[in-house]
Amino acid sequence: MRGARRRALLRELSGGLRPHGRRRLRTGGRVRGGGIRRARGVRRGGEAVQTNDWSSTLAEAILANGYSTVAYVPDEVADAVVQLLHRNGSMTMVSVTREEEGMAVVAGAFLGGKRGVLVCQGSGIGNSVNALCGLAIGYQIPFLMVISERGRLGEFNPVQTPLGRALPKIFDALGLQAFWLDDAGRIGDVVEGATKLAFSSSLPVAIVLPTTLTGGKTFR
Repeated sequence: MRGARRRALLRELSGGLRPHGRRRLRTGGRVRGGGIRRARGVRRGGEAVQTNDWSSTLAEAILANGYSTVAYVPDEVADAVVQLLHRNGSMTMVSVTREEEGMAVVAGAFLGGKRGVLVCQGSGIGNSVNALCGLAIGYQIPFLMVISERGRLGEFNPVQTPLGRALPKIFDALGLQAFWLDDAGRIGDVVEGATKLAFSSSLPVAIVLPTTLTGGKTFR
């Protein structure tokens, strides 16, 4: 019974993906159907947060593919995406202190019939290999990981480079698929494809945001 119930839940969560179902963005206003506003900045606690085309498009793609729970470790690169999803008002947003905590949150969302996204930077994957193996892979729990790249092109902090170089091999060793998204024009297709792959394979799938797309983290 447990296996049959799980298969039914997977069918429900992997169904209903609309190939052309992305909501259209309208400048200066909300998108009908609970979308987000494409704008140059959103406000966080009275402070303006700058957004750009890639972050707006990524936030909209997450909404369009049926995600309702986002666990995130605060990160400068992905901050605009997180704030846009916060502003939408329809998402359950959970700020976590460590990446493996976020994996527990999105795993719980799946068990409750919801789709979850984990947003973190690449170095955090090193913190969470045990959670990936023992929870997500071991119990076949699908979710989307949106990972901002560290330790590669333009990196200012040398302690980030070892994990940055190792990240592709870590995913390969764990048997997880990861896609480096360096073309803003493909964001919608990649998020949709990664969503289908995650819920058909019952495994997490990663989308990595390289510095060539985001500009990377800046030294402050």
